[in-house]
Amino acid sequence: MTIIRTLALATLLALGAPAEAQTAPSHQVNATPPPAPPRPPEPDPDPAVLKAMRSRIFEIKHRSPMFLVNTLRVLGSGVRGARIDSNDRDGLNTISVRDFPENIAVIEEAIRRLDVPSAIQKGSDVELTLQVLFASKSNAPSTELPADLQEVVKQLKGTLAYHGYALAASFVQRAQILDNGSSVTSGLGYALPGALAAADAKDPQPLKVEWRASGLRLESPADGPSVLEIGSFWLGLQDESATRSGTLAKFNTPISLREGERVVVGTSAVRDHAVIVVLSARQIKR
Repeated sequence: MTIIRTLALATLLALGAPAEAQTAPSHQVNATPPPAPPRPPEPDPDPAVLKAMRSRIFEIKHRSPMFLVNTLRVLGSGVRGARIDSNDRDGLNTISVRDFPENIAVIEEAIRRLDVPSAIQKGSDVELTLQVLFASKSNAPSTELPADLQEVVKQLKGTLAYHGYALAASFVQRAQILDNGSSVTSGLGYALPGALAAADAKDPQPLKVEWRASGLRLESPADGPSVLEIGSFWLGLQDESATRSGTLAKFNTPISLREGERVVVGTSAVRDHAVIVVLSARQIKR
């Protein structure tokens, strides 16, 4: 994101002395300093010095070239004609250097040590799979369900008073895990209305699915699968049709799930049906 700053010109107004003010004593001096003499232009670099210098361009892969330049500048010779500049525009991430060969060698070694992935980049991400099911009390077959949901639905049938299950939507979202637990990920998608569509709707509109997960932490024990802790998981199912708009279902809960398992986030009754949200996670090495 580019931030454009606009500087406003401030005008300073000097307060004049009152009309009846007495003349300052002769021993007081004028507080306004005389204008500084113009600085003479800097001489051109010595051609012999420039001839002894070399130029190099370094490609930066992991860090900000601008921030690296602030650190590397002290390694230059500092003589007139030596330069070190950064470029992070138009897809380029480079640092250009003009200096003596020995200074360039020192800067090259510093870039090799500094331009490495950060501790966060060396970690892991998680891939969240979010599945929205619609359940009904009829004995409709659940043959269209993916194989990975068959066991979940089998357990739901033994717990809930719903017999028919259909997959309304499935989403995959990747989240970056930060060490300080401030990771946040969110998404927006749509689900086919199916049995949740209003009975009087001639052309049912897709239902909007919006979700947000915050406070993500990833625990990786040595003797077992990774565990993803989600401090707050929120999901809302919205009907945006002109005839019957509003929130159909809403979920808001903390979640803890192991890698490879599926967790039923919650169940909400809607129009003699149920909305069921199933979540799973997979660790991804960077």
